[in-house]
Amino acid sequence: MGTGPDSRARRLIIHCGVQKTGSTSLHHFLGRNQDGLLGRVRVLTPAKGSATRDLGNAAMRFSLRPSEIRLSRLRDCARRLRNDILDESVGTVLISHENLLGAMPGNGGTATLYPALENIVGVLDAAFDPLVPEFVVYTREMSDWKRSVHGQAIRSDGYTETFVDFLAATEACASWAAVRQRLATAVGAARSTVFRVEDEPDEARPGQQLLRHAGVSAAEIAALRPVRGRRNVRMTAGGLEFQRLVNQLGLDRHARRAIAELIAGNQRLFAS
Repeated sequence: MGTGPDSRARRLIIHCGVQKTGSTSLHHFLGRNQDGLLGRVRVLTPAKGSATRDLGNAAMRFSLRPSEIRLSRLRDCARRLRNDILDESVGTVLISHENLLGAMPGNGGTATLYPALENIVGVLDAAFDPLVPEFVVYTREMSDWKRSVHGQAIRSDGYTETFVDFLAATEACASWAAVRQRLATAVGAARSTVFRVEDEPDEARPGQQLLRHAGVSAAEIAALRPVRGRRNVRMTAGGLEFQRLVNQLGLDRHARRAIAELIAGNQRLFAS
């Protein structure tokens, strides 16, 4: 790998998530500062209609129900993104999508940490040739992460179980250390990096560890425009329980999403 024209002049970093580690805030921050990062890092986030969005969706769908068709779709999405990079970019490219290790626990019956990890990163590694991707993952303290994941699964994925039941279902889901080791085994320790979201120094400028890894200096990061407030915050306990009961009605995804948006926009009505 890495033998094609200009491949050594192009550094490719794939930020694979994971979910509920601040990816939404990061993407807002990166989008807000594309001009400020110009010439340092080309950022590809899951904007509507983008190849990055398609890639993340393909990875998640493959992880939920692996098949040759879904594997081919994942490979095609990665190659499309690779071609865009080779056609237009020199220097560092950062691809960021929270679903690139697959579906989170609570989505579609998933109960362990990223069972399709090795298959997905193997496809990405091969599909981006001649580029040699580096893989970056953020983690979050497990008990806090599970509570947030449970809330997101109810809000976005139609999950119907209580938090107690969710904890029981994911009790044997392994650890972040195991995920770190699996990623390092899959692509090599030199091309795998894991950051803790708790080590981020400033909520107003999220993803600083990732940006420093991409070669952006502390001074350059400090000059970027900050964001205000967190994105995609969890529902109140009352709102979450209301949505969980709604999910049990078997409504279609669009109806559930409309209700979730109604709850999220009127949190005080569901205060508990």
